[in-house]
This record gives sequence, structure tokens and C-alpha cells, in this order.
Amino acid sequence: MERKTWETMGRGAKMQPLGEAEQELLRRGYELFERFRIGLTEAHDEMRRARMIRQLRQDERSGTAPAGNTLGSCVDNAIADQIDNLPEAQLLPEREETARSAEEMSDVVSYVLYHAGWPGKYQTIMEDAVVTGTGVAEVFWDAEAEDGEGMVGVLAWHPEDFYPDPAVENLQDGRACFKVTHTTVDWVEAHYPHARGYVGEDRSLPWQEGLGEDAPQDDARTTLIEFWYKRYDAESRCTRVHMAQMAGGALLYSTELGFGGADKAAYADGVYAHGQYPFTLYKFRHVWRRPFGTGLIHDYRETQSAIDRYTKYIDDNARQSSIQRHFIRRGSGINAEDVADMRKTIIEWEGSDIREVLQTVQAQPLNGQVYEMLTYLADSMKQDCGQNQFTRGEAGLGVTAASAIEALQNAGNKITRWHTEIFKDAFREMVEQIIWVLSEYLEPGRTLRIVGGWDSTGQMRDRLVTLIAPGAEGAGLMRPAYAVRVQVQKNNPMQIQADNEFLQQVVEVCAKAGQPMPPETVVRLMEGYRTKNSVLAALEESSRTAQRIAQLEAENEALRKGVMPLEAEKTTL
Repeated sequence: MERKTWETMGRGAKMQPLGEAEQELLRRGYELFERFRIGLTEAHDEMRRARMIRQLRQDERSGTAPAGNTLGSCVDNAIADQIDNLPEAQLLPEREETARSAEEMSDVVSYVLYHAGWPGKYQTIMEDAVVTGTGVAEVFWDAEAEDGEGMVGVLAWHPEDFYPDPAVENLQDGRACFKVTHTTVDWVEAHYPHARGYVGEDRSLPWQEGLGEDAPQDDARTTLIEFWYKRYDAESRCTRVHMAQMAGGALLYSTELGFGGADKAAYADGVYAHGQYPFTLYKFRHVWRRPFGTGLIHDYRETQSAIDRYTKYIDDNARQSSIQRHFIRRGSGINAEDVADMRKTIIEWEGSDIREVLQTVQAQPLNGQVYEMLTYLADSMKQDCGQNQFTRGEAGLGVTAASAIEALQNAGNKITRWHTEIFKDAFREMVEQIIWVLSEYLEPGRTLRIVGGWDSTGQMRDRLVTLIAPGAEGAGLMRPAYAVRVQVQKNNPMQIQADNEFLQQVVEVCAKAGQPMPPETVVRLMEGYRTKNSVLAALEESSRTAQRIAQLEAENEALRKGVMPLEAEKTTL
């Protein structure tokens, strides 16, 4: 296989006039990309095979029997579990003076995620993670959002089109990372007119082979490559992250060199002050010294292949059993065509015992172990991956005892909670990048109108929030004074049940203490997401209200006592 370089990528196009620095950047970008592509070939092939199984297009499948969907059903339920556990960010102040701004920034982060369509993006990321092993989220500054004022955006990117450094496990430790888009030469030249005539066609590139009929056929195809890399500044001891774009052997854009319309002065400290690649990987299961994880399909595809084989045995036996084969002795006087014609109910022949000259044979039923093995494999897959019948809301397995059912539910929920914690950690890293980008790119004093229930108690709010961006200190941006705590939103039924039980205990404690919680406060807390802090805040508010009522009652009593002697004196007169 020919090794692709930026010179061979430019075939069919004019040589782009570039300076020495631009040529070196282009050469380095394509050289690293080729190394990463080769190093990740096996991982990407595994992802594509997992996608095929997800689409019931297994490599080993019967031409007659249907492909089993037991594994696909487990994948669906694993994704649904994580959607039920949709994460939510709560910012905690690291200093007392930032307590109010931390509460407001929690609302702002929710605002950002809401306008980025986070629930839908999270569903895509979770499906990628469960199926291929890795979901990819990108945090970026969208200068065109909010009517040109700009806002942070979140993008879900399929891992087959993402190339981190294959030599490291942590994305941020890599030499670079690449995000690719399969498109056409005309599209690239329309969006980058300064590169017109210099973008070559790369129809024969290996990473185009997986596109099949989905790739554009009429136009010249090319691959737009987004090249993210880091530069370490030894003098200031900070890392600067830069981005370049290239396609078909042509350089399109560079933040470091100010090429393609980029403002070199604006990106002197890198694209983002946090100095990190703007990507977060949501891994279903981590793999030692590998950038990508493995998914549910990686674990159970062999079991699914066995289920498909046993299904084929049953299907073949059913087909064979539906056909009767007749053996007729030659010269017996029986017309074979009459025997084969099932419309004829009476067939005449000369002889005594028909069994001497004609035998009918039908396939024997399969051994019962085939059915038992098929059921065992399907049930064991559901059990092992945490998606047994009881966690899916089904009945089965011959279990009727409530304690046994609860134990099976807890067994499945343990696995779900474990993966949820892994995803919550990735979500925390993503939210930290959102805060950094907000702090860097928002204009000082800019206000946002926060409308709706984005606070932790679910209350509707309509207020203006002033975003306070920390100023620069020396060569770097001051670290935002918040710690990110990730919680699960309220659409998890198990979480709702646990929170309601906690709230019920709080209500009982208050009642026993002689300070009952008002019904409207209880209902409000039941409707929204409850944390320990939100319940404490509601109790403090209720206590203040009770104290105020007691004070007013005391004042009224004092006034009443002061009025009574005057009325008695008037009566005596």
C-alpha cells in the first residue's frame, strides 16, 4: 500500500505556494495523520464491525434464518439506562466570595447545554460509547451563535472519524489529534476560496473505503482534516494548543501561522487558554495504553454469533421438517408424478403392501439441548451485561420471590451505576472546558437572560446573570474559582424514588421537632431535583418564615393587650 504524504495528496491539483513554515506544518500534519491512521486501523475496523452488528448485519449470518437481536436489545437498554442518568453540573465555590457567582454559573452551564441540544448529543455519545466503545464530545466557541455575540457549543463526533495519538491512553498526553470530514473538492473550495485549484482528490485513500455508496460519486472526493497540536512554552511553562485545517494536500487554515484568514495576534496564546485539546472521550470500558475504549458489542459479539448459529440450526430443521421426501422402488408401477402432486388424494397401483415399494422420510426433531442452549446463551448475556429481565421491567427466569427479584435488579443496577460514574467523570472534564471557554471568550460585563428551571430545585426563574470572566495573569488565564460536581438529573425513576424517601424522612424529622415543613415546600422539592443543599435551603427558608410568623403573632398579641385596657377604661367612663 502506498504511503500517503502531502505531496501525493495534492495529485490532480496545482502546487500551493507556501512559505517554509507553512510547508513544514503541512508536512508534519500529514505525516502524523498517516501514523495515527495506521496505528488506529485495527480499532476503527473493530468499531465498524460493531456498527454492522448493531444494524443486524453480522459477518457470520445465515442466508435463511433471521439475525438475532438479543445483543441489540441489551445495547438499547444500556443506552436507555444512561439517558435516565443524564448528568447535570453543579458548580461549587472554592472561596466564600465566589459562592453567588458559582450558583449563577451553574445556571449558565445549564443554559449552554440546553441551547447546544445536550440531551440529543448525549444520546448520540452514549450510543457511540456502548456500541463502539468511545463517544467523542467537542467543546468549542461558536462566534456566530447568539446573534453574533458568540456562545460555547458542544458537538458530538463519531469516533470512526477521530484520530487521537495511538501511543497514549490519555487524549491530552498525545502528540496531536485529528478530526476528519469526508466531503468533496467543490465544498472545500467554496468554503476556502483562497485554496481554489490547490485541493486534490483523494478518492483512493484507505479511510474512504468504509463509506461505500454513501460517499459522493459524481464529484471529486476529498477529506477535510482538522489538525490539533500543542506547543510548549518553556519560558512561561504553559502549553498552547493550536489548530490547522488541510484537505487534498492543501493548507487551508492555521491559527499558529495566521494562515487562511486567521488572526495570528489573537491566537498568540493558542486557540484556548486551557491549553487542552477541545475533546472529551466517553469510554464504556477503558483499555490499557489505548486511546479508545471497548463497548458492549466487543464483549458479547461471540455470544451473539453462537445465538445466531443455534437459531440457524432451528431454522434449518424447521425447513427440512416441512418437506417430505418419498422413496419409490423403480418398476413398482407407482407414478412418481402422482405422488408428488399433493392435490391428488387417491393414487391407484397394483400390489399388496405399499410400504414395500414406497417410503416417506421426514427430518427428525432437534435435540432439546439446542433450544436449552439458545435460551441459556440469551439469558446469560442479559445477566452478565446487567440487562436481565427484571432491570428491563420484564418477568422471567422462573423467579417469583420479591427478595430474589430485588437482588437481580440490584445486580443489574450495579453495572449501570459503574458505567454512569465513568461517564460522569468525562462529563466533569467537559464542563470544566466549558467554564474555561466561557471565561476566555465572553466579553466582560455581558449579561444573559436565564429563563426557566435551570436551578437545582427546578424553580422557574427569569433573571439577568452577569458573567464575570477572570482576567489574565501574566501569560495565562486565571483558573476559574469553581469545582465541578456532577449529579444525575431527575428523570431517573430510581433516583426519584430515593430522593422522595430522603425527603419523606426530612419531613418526619421536622414534624417531630415541632417545625413542620409547609406542604407547598414539600411539593416544590418533589417536582425538582433535590440535593442536600437545596433541602437545607428550603428548611432554612421555612424556619425564617416560621420565625417571622411567630414574631408577627407576638406583635399582634402585644398590640391586642395594649388596646384592651383602653377599651376597659372607656367602658368605665
